[in-house]
Amino acid sequence: MKNMRAVTKIFDKTASTYDNWYLSPIGMHAFCSELMGLEALLPHSGLGVDIGAGTGIFAAHLSTAERDVVCIDPSPGMLRMARKRGLPAILATAESLPMKIGSLDFAYAVTVIEFLEDPVKALRSISVTLKEDATLVILLINSESTWGEQYSKQAEKGDPVFSHARLYTEGEASSLLEKAGFELLEIMGTLTASPDEPIKEYKLVSVKQGVGVILIKAGKMRPRRH
Repeated sequence: MKNMRAVTKIFDKTASTYDNWYLSPIGMHAFCSELMGLEALLPHSGLGVDIGAGTGIFAAHLSTAERDVVCIDPSPGMLRMARKRGLPAILATAESLPMKIGSLDFAYAVTVIEFLEDPVKALRSISVTLKEDATLVILLINSESTWGEQYSKQAEKGDPVFSHARLYTEGEASSLLEKAGFELLEIMGTLTASPDEPIKEYKLVSVKQGVGVILIKAGKMRPRRH
């Protein structure tokens, strides 16, 4: 079981340098690819939350005049960075969101379920805050990919962040969503090349075993009519 206090402390310590990886060639490619996937699956307007927003790097790019994004994170250090970006930020966990019931048009989480003690509980908490027709997008590292293998090796070597992570397959992540009361609407992947290969293009593809990142769009499961 993950020690969430320990994980939060680690992210606190890395807050000031967290975005540095995104400035590297491979980090920039990953960011642009993931951002493209989020843009493709999220609604273009409304009020939503970035669960585990960290420094707000994704929220900063996804916030528009029509789309308001509130950053949610348990790390004070990370949220200080998000606020420096001018983003609204609330100190909270996915399991206990301080949002009104049925108030949100969307929510998304980027590599967050990997660090949750109880993903189903967290997803149910998110569900309560969503409107009936709202969108939830989960972005996760595919454990069945060269990217997943790289992070698993880092964890084995004692990486302070990924040693606390639990990577999932598409099927496992989909099962968590369904257990939490969501129905799957769309699944796609990105990062088709391995981390050590030269990258020249950004693209979204149907999910296959080798894709590095998986994005799952889900909605609240509606009662079946008899």
